[in-house]
Amino acid sequence: MQRSNPLNSPLLLVILGALTLGVSSALLRETDIGPIATAFWRVAIAAPILALVIFWQRDIGSFIVPRENIAPLVWAGFFFAGDLIFWHLALVNTSLGNATFLATMSSIWVPLIGICFLGIKLSGRFVLGLCLAICGALLLAREHLSFASAFWLGDFYGLITGFFFTGYLYAIAKCRSEQSTLTTMFYSSIGSALFLLPVALTMEYEFVPATVQGWVPLLLLGLVAHVFAQGLIASGLNKLSTHVAALVIMLEGASAMVVGALFYQESRNWLDLIAVLVVTLGIYSAQSSPDRRD
Repeated sequence: MQRSNPLNSPLLLVILGALTLGVSSALLRETDIGPIATAFWRVAIAAPILALVIFWQRDIGSFIVPRENIAPLVWAGFFFAGDLIFWHLALVNTSLGNATFLATMSSIWVPLIGICFLGIKLSGRFVLGLCLAICGALLLAREHLSFASAFWLGDFYGLITGFFFTGYLYAIAKCRSEQSTLTTMFYSSIGSALFLLPVALTMEYEFVPATVQGWVPLLLLGLVAHVFAQGLIASGLNKLSTHVAALVIMLEGASAMVVGALFYQESRNWLDLIAVLVVTLGIYSAQSSPDRRD
């Protein structure tokens, strides 16, 4: 009997993607251009890389999209563009804790939209897991959560990020039910770049890095945060429930915590370990519930 490859587990793919996404907050601090310009180059750099992967795999059919699949891809590009705009604005206008926690509020909006508009019924175990994950995320960001008047605009950006990421998750899940991960990522990246370009050109004074070194964090954002991390999430959404995936994304805060502690001298203690364990327990409770597919 052939054993299944644990690396192909949808849950594991989304977990790895969420942990890798935590790096993006650190990379954004290293860019020498504006946050929206950074968002544009992130997806603009990722698109040709994805095209090269398709050519390397000799899967030219991945470039062909049936007419009925065009609309979900356009929505995926639109929602991800909005997600990146407000996520990057939040990171430069409020604390890292505020931005990370509020952006992961998609863990609430996804199941609420499912209940209100899609007729989804959530089990008690999922609700328990949701509450645990939110408590863990709050504990993780406790020292950086400061809803002072000086940060209200950045906090608002972070909250809006959660709404856009919710739309992105639903759009990607729809795309993945009809086509491959590479097709979904390639065309949604192009769509995001097209939505982001006019916004970046209008709002940013510095659109192109001034030095060769300035391209390094942008290349890493495109390759690591988008092609790799978002690709893993898109792949996992083929079989994993959207509202469970939204919970798993909260692990991004744990990844950002490690990066901050190692490279930005952000102090952490044993409460942070408890926070990560609580989030993990919440994800396990939600994932083990019978609500696996939307």
